[in-house]
Amino acid sequence: MNRAIYILVMLVLLVSIGFGQMAYKQGDRVLSAGLGLGTFAGVYGEASMPPISVGYEVGYNENISFGGLAGIAGSKQEYAWFGGSWGWEYTYIILGGRAAYHFDVFKDPKIDSYAGLTLGYNIVSSKEIGTVQSGYSSSGSYFLYGGHLGLRYYFSQQLGAQVELGYGLGVINVGISYKM
Repeated sequence: MNRAIYILVMLVLLVSIGFGQMAYKQGDRVLSAGLGLGTFAGVYGEASMPPISVGYEVGYNENISFGGLAGIAGSKQEYAWFGGSWGWEYTYIILGGRAAYHFDVFKDPKIDSYAGLTLGYNIVSSKEIGTVQSGYSSSGSYFLYGGHLGLRYYFSQQLGAQVELGYGLGVINVGISYKM
């Protein structure tokens, strides 16, 4: 899946070079909040809390932005047996940096389309749940990487809706964006 996303991002970037007026411009500062739909990086069992994220980005030049992302998500695995239950509950805290290339596919000053990469850290903790517990818990963390294709539609000069497809935090992330 990572290879397919990488190839798609590269094709979009190649096709979009040289397009005109954009919703994104150098110096833009955008604060975003989103909700992830579908599976997310590192999930065990079924999602008990979808990925919730906040991000901030700054327009470095006419096409490139850099920023950060923080998110939290949860999942659990539980098994029923002989009138009792046993399982694990997981919490994921995601911290990372992002970079995006903005391009003007739709030639509409209200639409910001972009593709980017996320690099960060996923802090995972787990605890035992159910009626039969021994009190165990554990934690660990790992390097997180991902890619995304995104689209923001601005209803006004500052407020917009966004959707991102990709790998890292969630397969689909929807939310709001606010230009500061």
